[in-house]
Amino acid sequence: MLNRKWSFVFLTFLLVISVNANDDVFEDEDEASESGVEKDEFVPSNFVAPKLADTSKPNFFDYFPVGSKIGQTWIKSLAKKDDVDSEIAKYNGEWSIGAPTKVSIEGDYGLIVKTKARHHAIAAKLETPFVFGSNKFIAQYDVKFEEGQECGGGYLKLLSEGAEKDLASFQDKTPYTIMFGPDKCGASGQVHLIFRYKNPVNGTVSEYHAKQPASIGTAYWDDHNTHLFTLVVKPTGEYSVSVDGKSLYYGNMLSDISPSLTPPKEIFDETDLKPEDWDEREQIEDETASKPDDWDENEPQNVVDESATKPYDWNEEENELIPDPEAQKPQDWDEDMDGSWEAPLIDNPACKGLSGCGTWKPPTIKNPKYRGKWVRPKIANPAYKGKWSPRLIDNPNYFEPKPFDGLAPISAVGIELWTMSENILFDNILITLSEQDASEIAKQTFYIKQQEEYRLAAATGSSNGIFQQIVDATNEKPWLWAVYILCILLPLIAIGVFCFGKGSKPAPNFAKKSDTYSPDDDRVPNLVDDQEEEIIAEDEEDNQPGPSGTQNQPPIDEDEQDEVEQQPSSSKTASSESSSAAEEEDNDHVVHENEPVQPTEEVAKKSPRVTGGAKRRTARRGD
Repeated sequence: MLNRKWSFVFLTFLLVISVNANDDVFEDEDEASESGVEKDEFVPSNFVAPKLADTSKPNFFDYFPVGSKIGQTWIKSLAKKDDVDSEIAKYNGEWSIGAPTKVSIEGDYGLIVKTKARHHAIAAKLETPFVFGSNKFIAQYDVKFEEGQECGGGYLKLLSEGAEKDLASFQDKTPYTIMFGPDKCGASGQVHLIFRYKNPVNGTVSEYHAKQPASIGTAYWDDHNTHLFTLVVKPTGEYSVSVDGKSLYYGNMLSDISPSLTPPKEIFDETDLKPEDWDEREQIEDETASKPDDWDENEPQNVVDESATKPYDWNEEENELIPDPEAQKPQDWDEDMDGSWEAPLIDNPACKGLSGCGTWKPPTIKNPKYRGKWVRPKIANPAYKGKWSPRLIDNPNYFEPKPFDGLAPISAVGIELWTMSENILFDNILITLSEQDASEIAKQTFYIKQQEEYRLAAATGSSNGIFQQIVDATNEKPWLWAVYILCILLPLIAIGVFCFGKGSKPAPNFAKKSDTYSPDDDRVPNLVDDQEEEIIAEDEEDNQPGPSGTQNQPPIDEDEQDEVEQQPSSSKTASSESSSAAEEEDNDHVVHENEPVQPTEEVAKKSPRVTGGAKRRTARRGD
């Protein structure tokens, strides 16, 4: 037990030392930074332009090489938003192509949102339009929210065919085929995936939203790092959304978008009208019922309690409230403007402890004769036909969707957003039909950039600690909280059981005596505890022979010696007589089956104690 407690103390001591050691490290780093000790200077790596195989022909790819300018590939919108005030209708947000604020790779540029609290719109034409057929559709880009994101988007709009003809007129109403990317406002965020699908029967185009995960956290916006967003849509309708190469959510256009892509087979007939004689009332008033003669609607609900009497201590000469005698009129009180000043009312101290003050009035009670206004009771309506609804007819616009048939070709890519944060950087925008191209571009751009950003954060001391990483992970996947709790709680329980668990002590086993002989009959329990054994051992040591071979006792006279020599023979005789008497007594006494047996310990307590060597011998018989 003691060793277990010391083990727990030792584990706690090690934990405290490790925590203090970490604190000391952080304090040393802070002291070093405050004292001016220079850390290893971070040297950005040089940008290497990504390359695809000669056989790869993406529909669009822009990594914003050095020398790129707004107005070449990317055209800033000059349009205005519809149905908004003219002051905020313009797309007056500023764009630029350049490096991020913290450079981790020299020469790595991107498309940057430079202003906040404004509408931004910019678009670029695809090198070759993407036509939905038998090939996969892949859209991939990386985005970095350098200042975080309070409220705003970071998504792409893949514009439908025809938008490329006038990119300067790009606005929120410009038709798009797919909208994809992150969006956040407040404490929640999401990664949009919206399809605009055309009904082949009536030609209407409707929006269909992919089902979002329950929570994705806010790490993509709050950690100020670059994140890679990848969308893959297959001709079968299967889609997947990945962030930083890890799957975020997936589904199928035929089953996992809202509203359902498949229209209902039957719809209500809008031309069907409810018949005039259709009665939807389940109950009606009983016209045959009449008000009882003794029903008096004029009786009040409450009446004065005539049996009430004024309490003996009611003081009618005093008012319940009186003007505050200590109140004074404010110095700036203007009676012409504010009227006549009156002191505020306070409780009358003369009424304290009394039943009341002022004019006494008897209380009111419920009127037993009150029955209220009489109304006819309701009965089942014999003409009730149920709730009416228009009849169902075949849906003239029904069709069995094929995922890619209703998606318009994509001819341009645009970014149209409102944001409350600036310095949002878009880079490595790719539209292709090859997953291999997307993977290769990610290896050559994002993963290198991710490593360099981590290296920059470590060199500048701005990297997130392990605790923040745990919090970010749980924000992204809340079920991890249960894992963390179990990982902490179970070891603590195990340590507690190991250190403080108590083994059960076996109950004392008293031998039960009976007429039948058993080995317990010859067993003598140890009636000497540890403390008494120590005393006995000391007595025996005192009785050990000395160096001369004699006992350590005072000398005995010759007469006394003769008496001592005669005692053994007499003691032997007495001993034999007592033993025979005891045997006869045992034989005479028979223990019945239900007769209680006195425990051996109680017998030992009642029996006279034997001291010296005899006591020690009795103890040894139980060994």
